[in-house]
Amino acid sequence: MIKFLVFIFIALFLTGCNKNTLEWNGYCLPYEKLSPASLAVSSKAEEGFDSASNYGPTLFFSAQSISEKIDDYKTYSTDPLFGQYHHNIQVNLSETEITIPPTNKDTLEASGIKDIYFEKLSEYDWNAFLKLDKTYQFWGHCMLDGRGEKKEGYSCTRQLKVDDIVLTFDLENTHIPVSKHIDEFLVNQLNNWRCD
Repeated sequence: MIKFLVFIFIALFLTGCNKNTLEWNGYCLPYEKLSPASLAVSSKAEEGFDSASNYGPTLFFSAQSISEKIDDYKTYSTDPLFGQYHHNIQVNLSETEITIPPTNKDTLEASGIKDIYFEKLSEYDWNAFLKLDKTYQFWGHCMLDGRGEKKEGYSCTRQLKVDDIVLTFDLENTHIPVSKHIDEFLVNQLNNWRCD
């Protein structure tokens, strides 16, 4: 029995993860940052529901924890129907990156945010691209959501690649100006959770 316990201890020590983390693609993700669905064990009857094999766990960051690291992060906004709407961020991890080039670089519109350009798809939605020297990298997809007094609010589904992992999360238009800080926050979190 003692040999068994020593073996378990050594195995946990060598993997770098403890019992309160989920190991995924070289990261030891703390349970308290995972969504409940990331920890659920599905039955065999559910195996065919989502056949994609490259989706990973989902992380959850409260607006309060983000605002403690990013000064200009707005933790909530008022909503006429629901009172306060908290700007928590749920991050889906994946191994699949969306690579969409702009249809025509000459029609890209400056977003008002440094190095972010919009390509209008319709009057309701558009793709966003990050300008890197002479190329444009897909940054995310945005759409009107009807928030705000003038109903001009929009949100973007941001895609951020960190090594071989792709992070996908929603950003309100009020947070796009601090999106680089949000990116840095998420990258730092992941780097702190490496198992090695």
